[in-house]
Amino acid sequence: MSENTGAVTGASILLDEVTKQYPGQIKPAVGGLTLEIPAGSIVMFVGPSGCGKTTTLKMINRLIEPTGGKIVINGEDVTKMDGDTLRRRIGYVIQAGGLFPHMTVAANIAIVPKMLGWNKAKIAARVDELLELVSLDPAIYRDRYPKELSGGQQQRVGVARALAADPPVLLMDEPFGAVDPITRQRLQDELLNIQSEVQKTIVMVTHDFDEAVKLGDWIAVFDEGAQLVQYDSPERILANPANEFVENFIGSGAGLKQLTLTKVHEVELMDAVTAQPGELASDVLSRIQGAGASHAVILDSRSRPVRRLNRRQLSRLQLIDDTIDESMPVVGDRATLNDALDTMLVASSESAVVTGRRDVFRGVINVKTIMEAIAQANAMAEAAAGDAPVGLNSGAIPALAVANAVAAEASQSRDNLEQPVSAEEPR
Repeated sequence: MSENTGAVTGASILLDEVTKQYPGQIKPAVGGLTLEIPAGSIVMFVGPSGCGKTTTLKMINRLIEPTGGKIVINGEDVTKMDGDTLRRRIGYVIQAGGLFPHMTVAANIAIVPKMLGWNKAKIAARVDELLELVSLDPAIYRDRYPKELSGGQQQRVGVARALAADPPVLLMDEPFGAVDPITRQRLQDELLNIQSEVQKTIVMVTHDFDEAVKLGDWIAVFDEGAQLVQYDSPERILANPANEFVENFIGSGAGLKQLTLTKVHEVELMDAVTAQPGELASDVLSRIQGAGASHAVILDSRSRPVRRLNRRQLSRLQLIDDTIDESMPVVGDRATLNDALDTMLVASSESAVVTGRRDVFRGVINVKTIMEAIAQANAMAEAAAGDAPVGLNSGAIPALAVANAVAAEASQSRDNLEQPVSAEEPR
């Protein structure tokens, strides 16, 4: 689950009995959905294909017009607003970034600010600021074209473009679905890093429940017709799925998914001997031996790890050069323990280098640390989760209300109280 550290700049969103009925269809694509999305949170929409989660997402910025109900953003009913004006106030990210291939990276990011009449100097400064935010060097990337970028780099530019006009709301439609697993992990980590700084309200559609657990403050599990089956924290959904549908959607290995509940920055990292290119290898080797360490982490001028050298490798060198080791096991501090363990297994290593914002070196994590953290994760998870926001369809009592009623009934039974329990409709 994401951790918020900066000032909240996001907006609250309320879907108030929102319906989408397509002509010729008996059942609505979205049926009377009421959903409260807190400001500054990440809310994940998950569910099987065709369940209405993307339709719901697109109704927030009215790419799809709702048939009924209201959509309220920061107290304003946006269903009465001009659609183009609304969309300029909401960031939107799709697979592969949706970049215009004939425009440079800078031009892609500048689209909405230009529409809003920003001057050239302000736009140029904003482009560079956002490229730094998504960990792309402006001097290298601002004048490149999308075809010159990897899939992961294109997606980072897509996020930068969505944030260009500093919108309070960011909508993301399976943004990481078209990249390989390693790149996806890094993009997820980067999104969490960005969110820790900008504190937008992010609503994301995904088919990947693991991704929902990793990124979401809250997860909305939908069935056909955008029927909200459960809306709660990742911790409680894993520990107490509302029904068999949710259990089946979570799939096997729910216990293993608990690994995604703890982030790398939440555990104690180990220190490491560090060095920089140009140092004598013998000096670095002496520091390693004095510290009783097995490796030295080589950092560039911006404190970013570029290589890891063991004692044998150092003994064969005279000077530390600036070689970059692409195979070095590196994990972001916003990654989950599951990500860290995967990184170590792929690299056949008992430890991994940890980086923070701007890829700055933070420390080292090892398998022992992960195993110790797992032993504590489950108990802490339940205690850390707050009350879930409101979420229900017309005429339905949400899972949280039912769970609260059942818990109250059980408590009364234990106390031998005979009065019945009523589950009141939430606000």
